[in-house]
Amino acid sequence: MYYQPSIIALAALITSVHSHGVILAAVGDSGASQGFLVDQTLARNCTTISPCQQDSTIIRDSEITQNIVNSCGRTEIAGNIDVGEQTENELAAGRVTQVSSGSVLAVTIHQVNADGAGPYECDLDQTSNAAINFVPLTVANNVPGTNGLSQAKEQDFTINVQMPQNFNCIGASTGDICTVRCRNNAVAGPFGGCFAVQQTDGTGRTNTTAAAVDTAQTLAGIEAQVLQNQQDLPAAIAANQAAGAAGGDEGASAISALITATLDPSATATAVAGVGNGNGNTNGNGNNGNGRGNRNGQNANGNANAATGNTNGNANTAGGATGTRNGDGRGNRGNRFGKQRRRAKFLPWLGL
Repeated sequence: MYYQPSIIALAALITSVHSHGVILAAVGDSGASQGFLVDQTLARNCTTISPCQQDSTIIRDSEITQNIVNSCGRTEIAGNIDVGEQTENELAAGRVTQVSSGSVLAVTIHQVNADGAGPYECDLDQTSNAAINFVPLTVANNVPGTNGLSQAKEQDFTINVQMPQNFNCIGASTGDICTVRCRNNAVAGPFGGCFAVQQTDGTGRTNTTAAAVDTAQTLAGIEAQVLQNQQDLPAAIAANQAAGAAGGDEGASAISALITATLDPSATATAVAGVGNGNGNTNGNGNNGNGRGNRNGQNANGNANAATGNTNGNANTAGGATGTRNGDGRGNRGNRFGKQRRRAKFLPWLGL
């Protein structure tokens, strides 16, 4: 049957990801946040995949840039983390800590197993759910470990994450929310999570008109996105139907069906899109020579057109290589040519 490869992919996904860290709490100036989709009722006294790893978050750039998940990744049990939805859920539950310029957050991370170790790095999305470039944050008192590995397990660690001196949170329904993302550098991960913070000393979102919303998609990017969505849809539908018939999780199965990074670790992403200037140069297929080919554009030799950094931008749209990434082209599944807030939104009815 058509959906059988997706089941195999899901099995490969489950068996290849074994160790994690979970953000249990984040405390700033007042109040406390918790990691998105963290289930406080799950046991923390074991290392098994079920139940103790089910709400752990995997945050892979390759999956983000391929439009498989949002900027905060996915959990093993629920699939894609919808940042906007989870932020509103946390606001409604009163689980959002308050911060101000220079605030130091105490972030409690539960290390489930070896791959949940440190060091962790954290960054900030001032829009909550739409940033192209996250702002790096200073982390002190980091979780012990090297390359995301240590012998610790079933243990809590508290790291200190400092907010910038100058920032302005403009996200969520309140117009004053930022998203903090923390993750380690484990090869099997990265593992970590995201949580919301509410700024008390910023101006927030002052212009609430639709016209004030900055977009970063060009016409070529939009057209390529539509074509790729059309290619992805049958696989996602089949995975959704298969999971439903088997009583499984439709959202997680659909993500599994689309994940190519899990099955092809060499996949690399193209540069993120910038505000379009009409010729595509800021869209990742111009000055940096990042070709945007088709789904099969994994040119191991590095397409010469992309590798030379063709400044035309549009000339490389047929090339499947990424010149600045040693030619490991990913084609149209690269960065989806748009702001990350559009990730995984093309299948909302699948729970992605």
